[in-house]
Amino acid sequence: MLDSSSPLPLYFQLQEILRKKIISREFNPGDIIPTEKELESFYKVSRITVRNAINGLVFEDLLIKKQGRGTIVAFPKMQEEGSSRLQSFTEKMEEQGRVISTGVLDVLRIPLTERLAEHIDFNTGEEIIYAKRLRKVDGEPIALFENYICTSTGVTEKDDFSSSIFNLLEKTYGIIISGSEKVIEAGIAGDESAALLGLSAGDPVLIIRYTTFNNKNKRIEFAEGIYRADKYKYMVRLKR
Repeated sequence: MLDSSSPLPLYFQLQEILRKKIISREFNPGDIIPTEKELESFYKVSRITVRNAINGLVFEDLLIKKQGRGTIVAFPKMQEEGSSRLQSFTEKMEEQGRVISTGVLDVLRIPLTERLAEHIDFNTGEEIIYAKRLRKVDGEPIALFENYICTSTGVTEKDDFSSSIFNLLEKTYGIIISGSEKVIEAGIAGDESAALLGLSAGDPVLIIRYTTFNNKNKRIEFAEGIYRADKYKYMVRLKR
């Protein structure tokens, strides 16, 4: 029970109790925890104390509030760490012992648009290879990718896009990849992306845009990934 004489705030004590129940798997991922009213009654605290405790665990990605269902124990999120080492999505997930699968939804040869010309270094009259892919991790849909690749790399619409694009560029076409730029934004799922990712339209997502450079500092690929915000997080370590 809670100790009102402790210097620790009651909400913090309750938060620690709930955290231990989650870590010990007394509350398993997907379980609905007791309601605010039930916690308030059992621990003899105010509703605001209960809410503060729950909100702290929501912030830590241990709990999720679902409208009409209650508060649910979150499944652990897949994590990508930003570092100076450039890896593909496949390489990062496999390094964590995850099983990756890719559904290739569409592959087309398309004309270069004005928007794409802002992200890719192109030759006059060059067309672009467009690939739309659904990436699954351990059988769950995690990200919807749209990749745009310069045909000057040698890549064609007949290539196999069911694995890593980096692997295709490097192993099949001998391209030397030197670096990448990445932009991360918050967004909401549209009808199509929601259906493919197992979300509801309007659910929050992470949008990550990549530009890939070869060893001549030429932008040879641009990609946009829509990631499930409830299953995926991006962490950056900084040193002073």
